[in-house]
Amino acid sequence: HYRENDASSNEGSESHDNSAEQAPAEQSEKPSLEEAQLAIEHLDISFMRRFTRIMFNPTNPFIAGASVLGSVVACQTAYMQGTYEPLPHPQEDRSCGFEPYHGPSGEQAQVTKRLMVLGDSLVIGVGCDEAPLMGQSMARGMSQKLRQNVAWRSMGIDGGDARTIHSTVIDDVRKAVNGYSSSQVGHQWHGERCKCARVDHEDEFIGLAGLSDESGAVQRVQIDVCVVLCGLNDFKRLWKGRTATVFRRDLHAFLTELRSILGPECLIVLPALPLEPTRFPEPLRSFVIYIAEVYDEMKAELARELPMTSFIPKPTVRWWRRVHEKHGGVISGDGVHPNEVGYVVFGKWQGQVIAKGLASRAFSAGGNSALAAVPSVSPLRATQSAARTVTLAAEQ
Repeated sequence: HYRENDASSNEGSESHDNSAEQAPAEQSEKPSLEEAQLAIEHLDISFMRRFTRIMFNPTNPFIAGASVLGSVVACQTAYMQGTYEPLPHPQEDRSCGFEPYHGPSGEQAQVTKRLMVLGDSLVIGVGCDEAPLMGQSMARGMSQKLRQNVAWRSMGIDGGDARTIHSTVIDDVRKAVNGYSSSQVGHQWHGERCKCARVDHEDEFIGLAGLSDESGAVQRVQIDVCVVLCGLNDFKRLWKGRTATVFRRDLHAFLTELRSILGPECLIVLPALPLEPTRFPEPLRSFVIYIAEVYDEMKAELARELPMTSFIPKPTVRWWRRVHEKHGGVISGDGVHPNEVGYVVFGKWQGQVIAKGLASRAFSAGGNSALAAVPSVSPLRATQSAARTVTLAAEQ
């Protein structure tokens, strides 16, 4: 807005020119301030538009690769769901038993622990031919490690998530704790693919406990350890909104009611579900393992928050490699559930981990020191220490 003035220009013309120069300057400055204010107000929107344009640009190699990978995982998931054929249930619905321990000279142990196993198809025994093996294998591992008798009972539902397991087995848990015999525990059926485990064997779970008083009435059964196996069917329903947060809320509600039935002295154990041995195709296998770890982390958080509750991390890949070298395959024909060898190995490992936490000197002393020794300790204090040491035993 500057102009060169001739030497012959008078003062009036110069003042006129200066006023003409200032007016356009003010007009040009005003729109610039308005544009700046508008840009600040819409900064987030403009940023997100640019970010979205960059991230979803097909020429971006990272996003292109992630899109292709996600498409492959989606196609593999749809194919496996469409072609999956469920395995039949075991011929025998064994859900109650007794694992005795005999000392070096053949005498039977006098102390009996009571184990309850709740869960999904792993408890039902999908993948086994004759009978479910998870509860029995856990009890056997505990018995050998503790050098005590272990009476066990299992209840589950095939295809059940945390919410379904809660609604299905909670009444039977209440009956079992109140001393109902096997014939008094209800049997629930949920279609051909969802069957609740029955208690149709001799009920050592109650009979060996000596819980009858002089009048013959059966007293309350004290459960020492309750294992809850869940999570796999929850993230299978992720597309229905069953996120990890929803799973955590459902599991918390289940554990809260379970605690009110079992009492404060029962140790509740939440094992992680290892999916490394499964035969999913890549990259679906890696994706499923990652999602399962997210849901297992919800179990670990609840174990840290709730009293007398423990989380067992899954075995390492090196441990599974040794199992494969010794026993061969551990997965059944559907590529998802364990076979009988897998149930025995994994169940026994979990039982030994639980027993190691229960039998450690830290548990007996009510502290973290393995060298401490206290002659007497209350069962409640001992169980609180056990909840802290089970996870440590699994890590060791």
